[in-house]
Amino acid sequence: MKKNKILIISYYWPPSGGSGVHRWLNFSNALIKRGWDVTVFTAKNPNYLIIDNKLCNQVDKSIKVLKIPILEPNNFLNIKKANNTKPLGIANRLMIWVRANIFFPDSRMFWIKKVANKATNYINKNNIDCLITTAPPFSTHLIGLKVKKNTGIKWIADFRDPWSEFFQFKLLPLLSFQKKKHKIYENKCLKSADTIITTSPSLTKKYSLINSNSKTIYNGFNSFIKGRKSKKFLIMYTGIMKSVQNPQNLWEVLREICLENESFFKDLSVRLIGDFDEDIMEDINIKLMKSNVKFEKYLEKEHLDKEVCKASVLLLSSVNIDSVNNIIPGKLYYYFSVKRPILAFSNLNSDVHNIINQTKTGRVFTYLNKLDLKNHILELYSNYKTGNDNFSTLGLSNYTYNKLSLSLDDILKKTID
Repeated sequence: MKKNKILIISYYWPPSGGSGVHRWLNFSNALIKRGWDVTVFTAKNPNYLIIDNKLCNQVDKSIKVLKIPILEPNNFLNIKKANNTKPLGIANRLMIWVRANIFFPDSRMFWIKKVANKATNYINKNNIDCLITTAPPFSTHLIGLKVKKNTGIKWIADFRDPWSEFFQFKLLPLLSFQKKKHKIYENKCLKSADTIITTSPSLTKKYSLINSNSKTIYNGFNSFIKGRKSKKFLIMYTGIMKSVQNPQNLWEVLREICLENESFFKDLSVRLIGDFDEDIMEDINIKLMKSNVKFEKYLEKEHLDKEVCKASVLLLSSVNIDSVNNIIPGKLYYYFSVKRPILAFSNLNSDVHNIINQTKTGRVFTYLNKLDLKNHILELYSNYKTGNDNFSTLGLSNYTYNKLSLSLDDILKKTID
C-alpha cells in the first residue's frame, strides 16, 4: 500500500527546547504511526534561545530530517529584548529598528530562497503529496508560498500565532508600510494555501473570512504526569515570560498575604523556571519576597517533568495587550498533563479564558483584578493546608497528541484528496 508523503518545514526542531518545538515533533511521531511518510526540513545552525538535547531522542527514527544552513543576523546583532520596560541605548534602539523594518518578515528571511529551492526539488523528485509550513517564524510561510507557486503542491499553512497581529510586532517600531506589507503577505498565504490550521478558535474564525478551509488543531501533551505532594505551598511557572506578560498584581498580592499571614509566609514557595525579562526579576514585590521566590534556569523536559508535578498551583500568563485574545500559550496543555490548579492571567473572553473554563482546570483573572485574586489564592492555600484535593477536570484527554492527531490525519487526507 502506497504511503502518502508529507514535507514539513519547521524552523523549530530538536535540539530546540521550549513549547514551540513540541507541536510538530509530536505530530510527526503520531503521523508516522498512522502510516504517513514524513520528511522535515529544518535549520542546520539555528539561533535557538532554549536548547534541550534530550528531545532529539524523541524523534521517530522513520522521520527523515534534512537540515539546511541558515544565516542568522541575531548571531552578530547584539540586540537586547525590545519589550523590556527599561530604556534602551541609541545603538540598541537602532538595531531593533533595523530588525523590525529591514528584515522581512523576520530575521530568518535569508533562509527563504535556499529552502524554497531545495523543497521544490525534493517535492518533484520524491512525489511528495502535501507540504506543511509552521510559523512563527513567518519566513516559513513565504517558503510555502514560493513552493506552492513552483510546484502546485497541496499546501497546509499552520499558524501557531497570528501573523500581522503577532504580539511581538506590536512591541516593535514597525513603519506603517511594513505593517501593510505583513498584512498583504499574510493574506497572500491565507488565500494560496489549500488548508489553514491555527491553534485557537478565535484565529480560525478570523482566518475563515479569507480562507473558508480553516481549522483549529490545538497544541497538546503526550501523557499525564503523576503528581507529588510538596512540603511547600508551591506556585510554579515554566518557560519564557516577557515584560508584557508580567502579572504584577500577583506579586503584590502574594507580598500582602505574606505580611498578613505568618503561616502563609512560611509555607509559600514560588519557583520561576525558564527565561524572564529583567524588569520581572527586578520587580519590587518579588525582591521583597526573595526568601520565597526563586528564579531558575530552563530545565530539559525530562527533568522538568519531575519538578512540575510537585506544584500546588501552576501559573499561566498570557499577553497583557487589550486587543490580543487569540494566543493560547503552549504551556497550558503541558499544565493539563499535571492536573493541578491553574492560576491564569488573560483578557476575559479570550481563548485562554474559555478553554480553562471549559476544562475546569483553574481560574482566569485580568491583569487589573486584585481583590478576587487575593481571595482565590487564600482559597487555594486553604485547600493545601487542609489536604483538600477535590480538583476535578473535564475532557483533558481530548488534548493528547494521540487524540489530536486523529483530526490532523483527517485534515491531511481531505487536503490531498
